[in-house]
Amino acid sequence: MSTEVSSPGEDVLGWVTETAIRAGFAGVVGSDQDLLPLLQQQQQDQEGEQHAHTQLDRRNSSGPVDEEEQQQHWNRLGMLLMVSTMAALGTLGNIFAIAAVMTEDHLKKKGNVLVVNVMLAGLVVSAGVLPAWVVALLAGWSRPTPVCSASWILTTLAAHASLLTLPSLAWENSARVGGRSVGVLVLSTMVGVSWAGAIAITVSQWVTDLAPRHCGRASVTSPRAPSHTAFTSVVGVTLVALPLLVALVIHAHTLLTGRGGPRRPLPPTVKPPQALTRDLALTGTNLVVTAVAGGCWVGGLAGDWWVDDPLRTGVAWLPIVAATCSSFLYVAHKPFREAYVQLFHYCCCKTSVSLSRRGRSGEAAAAAAAAMAAAARPPSDVRVHIIQGYNMYTTASARDHRLPTHIHVKIPCRSKESRRPKHHHKKDVYEL
Repeated sequence: MSTEVSSPGEDVLGWVTETAIRAGFAGVVGSDQDLLPLLQQQQQDQEGEQHAHTQLDRRNSSGPVDEEEQQQHWNRLGMLLMVSTMAALGTLGNIFAIAAVMTEDHLKKKGNVLVVNVMLAGLVVSAGVLPAWVVALLAGWSRPTPVCSASWILTTLAAHASLLTLPSLAWENSARVGGRSVGVLVLSTMVGVSWAGAIAITVSQWVTDLAPRHCGRASVTSPRAPSHTAFTSVVGVTLVALPLLVALVIHAHTLLTGRGGPRRPLPPTVKPPQALTRDLALTGTNLVVTAVAGGCWVGGLAGDWWVDDPLRTGVAWLPIVAATCSSFLYVAHKPFREAYVQLFHYCCCKTSVSLSRRGRSGEAAAAAAAAMAAAARPPSDVRVHIIQGYNMYTTASARDHRLPTHIHVKIPCRSKESRRPKHHHKKDVYEL
């Protein structure tokens, strides 16, 4: 049996090797434990950077969408303000024009019922169509809106009714300037025929699918049918363009001849009567209204028939402009202008009076205030009651210095009682 005896050198070498191996393993493990927090911190930093990049990408992608929505909201707000203003002004103007014909003495004539008919056609649009558009804008409905068909039916109806009334209005003005009277039955027939024709034309368009292409009834890119061309050619020339041309020619002939009838015009040295002057002035105003409003009506109908997208090009707004501005064109005529001013003052004063009423307990204070106001007024004022609840005070100086109408009438001598000074503090009250 042999035994191996290790030398001291080998033992020392083995111990050194084992110690080195243990020390190296411990160092590696210790270094890994020291690097672990650093690795975790680096990983968290990378995740934070990725989250920041993700949020930035989301903001960049949602930015144009938010700007587009904001722009749509601003456009809707601007459209709402514009439509509301046009509806208010158009309705007020048409009502004032109708009231002027009913209240002004120089306008209380049978033939002006045709002017009222034109204003009624505009009132259909300003009081019926534009408020529906306001509701659609407030509700945020997308195109086409639920009220689209009804609004454009009323617009087309008002356009045809107004255009069919204009030739009758021109003929009535010519007859009035020429000294001929038009009967009530004839005027009623003119008004009835204009609305009946407008209803027939409008219904036929929507029944045969030849109506304006605003409400999705037909695609904008689709070609138009041959029947559409035939219908618009016949109706457009016969019942739209021709009435406008006839009205313009009659108005121009009436103004150029000065009489508009078979009578001979007055000599240059003879001054025409005031009635003839007023009739000619009204005829000139009607000519302007026919050219401007009638041109807008015709342009709107032609755009509905022939333009592919009238809403985008703005042609569809022409009937709205015609319905809104036609009543304000009559401001050029003096009786209409004076009637507008009186109606405006009456509406304002009526509102202030109704807001400042007192009860029965304040009758004494009201009487004292009225007495003080009467004492503060000049002694030469005349109190005129134009409308119940609306008083207008005018000076009587012009009335006192007015020349007598009959120069050759002998003025009787005044008695002693008449020579006595009159009490100027008393006021004359006239009820008109």
